[in-house]
Amino acid sequence: MNDAEEERLLRANLQVSALSPEALARIRQAAESEWRARVEAPPRRRGMRLAAVASVAVLAVAGAWGFLGSWNADAGETLARVARSDAPGVLEQHSLWREKRLDVGSDLKSGRHFEAQGATLLSLRGGGNLRIAHGSRFEVLSANSVRLESGEMYVDIPPGAHRDASFVAITDAGEFRHVGTQFDIAVNNGATRLRVREGSVRWHASDGDSTVGAGSEVEIDALRHVARRMIETSGAPWSWTESLAPDIEIENRPVGDFLDWFARETGRRLDLADDATKRRITTIRMHGDIHGLEPSQALVAVLGSTSLRFQVSADAIRVSFAGESTTPSP
Repeated sequence: MNDAEEERLLRANLQVSALSPEALARIRQAAESEWRARVEAPPRRRGMRLAAVASVAVLAVAGAWGFLGSWNADAGETLARVARSDAPGVLEQHSLWREKRLDVGSDLKSGRHFEAQGATLLSLRGGGNLRIAHGSRFEVLSANSVRLESGEMYVDIPPGAHRDASFVAITDAGEFRHVGTQFDIAVNNGATRLRVREGSVRWHASDGDSTVGAGSEVEIDALRHVARRMIETSGAPWSWTESLAPDIEIENRPVGDFLDWFARETGRRLDLADDATKRRITTIRMHGDIHGLEPSQALVAVLGSTSLRFQVSADAIRVSFAGESTTPSP
């Protein structure tokens, strides 16, 4: 058996991070020395030496297991924190049997694999958020990058967020780097689908780089065939992301802040009826708490207590004074 085969067997049997090449070399050298001594020793001492070698090996493995287990608990860079997760939650997968369900407030660190067993909202360390669809599997690679293995993920990086380093989503089709954007990426049976809702995404593939703009979809199949088309930035395909929208604090803030939030979360254009309406949304102050409400529910709750009226269409929300004829829509 050669050195490479020995190291492969060690990885497979222990299911922990491999020891360094230097450590492995020292262990092999010690074992070989003890073996030669055992072979060359008188028969009555061979059994004692063999038992000593076995004891040392067991202690070394047990010590390495304990050390690596405790070290892995805190190792790695923090990508995000769990902000919300539907039951049964998000699972962190360590090794053969070590799995851990993450509570709200738990950090996701690099070098780990995760499964969203319920739809999950993650707050990114550098600003923005990730929304992970039920059943998705992913690996955190660094504080600014994640690999989607299967399922669907929505990336929301508002302009100005992640100034220290650009956020990158990775699949077998390449790297997808945000440019002040909202985009959805899905992986299914080796194929990748990218939908850009806002801003743009730089796609780095093996055959070159390209930019995908808002309102565009790119599908890359397992054979790397590419299909592009234009899409809507609102409507049913995005509804699952809206159910995971981060809460907005409204207390004593102008209603215009809420309307901007609603428009961005639903992919719609904000259409204000006139200059008087524009002034009004800056002077009306909101009070209360809309945590836990989806954008459409929050819209009814907030504007229902004001002199403003709204009308929602496929691509826009129109806001005006009550005197203008509009039909409120949730």
